[in-house]
Amino acid sequence: MSIKVEIAQLGHAMAEHDFAYLLSPGRERPHVVALVPRLVGGALVLDSPGRSALTLAASHPAVTLVFPPRAASGYTLIVDGVAELPEGEPGDGAGYGLTVTPSSAILHRPAVRSS
Repeated sequence: MSIKVEIAQLGHAMAEHDFAYLLSPGRERPHVVALVPRLVGGALVLDSPGRSALTLAASHPAVTLVFPPRAASGYTLIVDGVAELPEGEPGDGAGYGLTVTPSSAILHRPAVRSS
């Protein structure tokens, strides 16, 4: 069961979740890291995602954020977007994070089977 989330309502949907997994296309398999994104001016800011996530975003900017539900019966928030690297390089004082511009979002949970 899926419910579309308008990008303008993303902050409200994020408030129902504690953290997200950032999924990036990896070299051999997807790269996954847990983060706490912040919504700033319509973009998701990911502080300190790690060198692998930064390196992968430079060559493959299409990413997905998966916010698991707090309870098993809750909805997972899935956000697709485009990652942008910060100005400069990690460690040079210019910042160390990613900004993800969301392109689509849904709330999803398995359909409940009737008895």
